[in-house]
Amino acid sequence: MSGRPGDPVLQMVTPLPPLQTGIAQYSRDLLGALDGRWQVRVVAERGSMDRGPWSTIDVATMRRAGRLADLPTVYQLGNSGFHRIAFEASLRRPGVAVLHDTVLHHGRLASMLRGRGAGDYRRLMRMLYGDDGERAALDAAAGKIVDLNDFPLVEDIVAGSRLVVVHSDYARDKLLGRCPDAAIVRVPMGIPLPDLTDQAAARRLLEIPDSTFVVASVTHVNPFKRLPVVLRAVRMLRHRIPELILVIAGSSAPGIDLARQAHAYGVSDQVRLLGYVGDDVARLVARASDVCVNLRFPSAGETSASLLRLMGAGRPVLVTRDASTVEYPSDAVLPVDVGPFEDELVAELLLLLYGNDELRQSAGNAARRFIEAEHGVGRMAAGYRDAIHLAFGLDFAPVADITSFEPPVVTERGSPTTARAIDPPSAVDRDVARAMTWLGIDDRDDTIQSVSAAMVALRLDRLRDERKVDPRMTDTSLIRTELLEILACPACKARVRLEDEELICEGCGRRYPIEDGIPIMLIEAAK
Repeated sequence: MSGRPGDPVLQMVTPLPPLQTGIAQYSRDLLGALDGRWQVRVVAERGSMDRGPWSTIDVATMRRAGRLADLPTVYQLGNSGFHRIAFEASLRRPGVAVLHDTVLHHGRLASMLRGRGAGDYRRLMRMLYGDDGERAALDAAAGKIVDLNDFPLVEDIVAGSRLVVVHSDYARDKLLGRCPDAAIVRVPMGIPLPDLTDQAAARRLLEIPDSTFVVASVTHVNPFKRLPVVLRAVRMLRHRIPELILVIAGSSAPGIDLARQAHAYGVSDQVRLLGYVGDDVARLVARASDVCVNLRFPSAGETSASLLRLMGAGRPVLVTRDASTVEYPSDAVLPVDVGPFEDELVAELLLLLYGNDELRQSAGNAARRFIEAEHGVGRMAAGYRDAIHLAFGLDFAPVADITSFEPPVVTERGSPTTARAIDPPSAVDRDVARAMTWLGIDDRDDTIQSVSAAMVALRLDRLRDERKVDPRMTDTSLIRTELLEILACPACKARVRLEDEELICEGCGRRYPIEDGIPIMLIEAAK
């Protein structure tokens, strides 16, 4: 790592690509903007790249770094299992904690499962939340449904940090409600503006016909992203917008089977599933679309980088109306209220945008202007400079003049990916889906779970989960024996055992997946 003698050196603990987390991409963009201006020593979370293409940024895995240096340190923290080093070190060596989520429960639980085990988890829950916290910890370990948002596991990190950085006023207010004496500042997210690739060129690369009306979702899919709402809206518009297709680009959490849901709603021919895609393809999907959807409920107070990237691509986006999305301009996003008419509202908004080219264009332009003005990379870097000065009294080189654009996507040769259609349904699939639709049954009804289980038992379901798990990300071999002794199957209450990347019930044989080191102990997620 080169630099001028006497220049301050910053240390940052963060995940980096190829880890499939938005914070890895965020840190990559931030470090790229700081390269050549600041000296930064990066301690990368396990599974990250062990070096970067930078001149004044030194990247090392913990194995090569040995331990954290005695330097002013910034910790990038999110609600996933990709922050084990940062969770532990931020409490031992206080620095600047960048909270990408106001709830860290799931991520810290994953870290503890890989480390010291369930005993520390129960003690932490008791220390922060008393008897209620300890009971919730025992219930969660026993497979009972617990609203972990009620126990965010952030208070000790917030109170112990020199300074906390968040990306929205909503997150700041939420944390101050729990920790009123904490020092918390807002720093813009920092989104490199993507190249405005021509829509027709993007569609050619993705093999999407020009005549279609494209609705796109570009984000990791979990139960909070409300994709079933969008699928039901597509079903409502089947005859009103017959050329509509829904393109879904993003990895899926265990238990999420979008192909099966699309079959059940009878819209499989209008859905294209890409799975996890790289940055170039994600930008192509956004530019190929007419409208994007980025619903989210309940929210953990996070500022969605996937939403901001869609806005930066100049596309109108449907978002869930809540306390965090009110910070976006009313002419740049289209809010959707959660409630009994959510499906209908999504359908009507899509229909409105379908019939109004001028509205789509004006909303997309407003969205891009907002990202450029409020979440530019230069504003983010300047916010970090101010935060580090406030926390450590150090003055790093000025960075407010930084501008950052995503490189153009090559559109002249080759196709990076093809929007994969769902395999055609069998006669049984069609009959079952038609009957369930006629009866008014959808994924919010317990009946669909019984029907799905029966189809699997009778070998009528031909879809198979081909998800490949990267051992660098889950490493379930580190789950302690003491934790397995208290985990129980939520269906039959029998003990579970660890086998490969799953927990298997010794009673009923259900197989529960593990995502980012966290056992998903939900009956609906079991195989």
